[in-house]
Amino acid sequence: MTLAKEAALDKAMAARQTCPGPCGRRYFHCLPLKTLGSCLECHDGTPADPASYIAPSAKHLLAA
Repeated sequence: MTLAKEAALDKAMAARQTCPGPCGRRYFHCLPLKTLGSCLECHDGTPADPASYIAPSAKHLLAA
């Protein structure tokens, strides 16, 4: 597999594993977006196991 193919596959999997809801977490499994529309925590408040997702990167707004 070339590096470009690997990057394209990661981008496709990220789209299936990232919650479009307010949390924005990327999970290690594909989310059922057609039925729920988001992860379980955003959908009904069920707490997600911290070992089941990758925390989103921090967005720094510092000027320096």
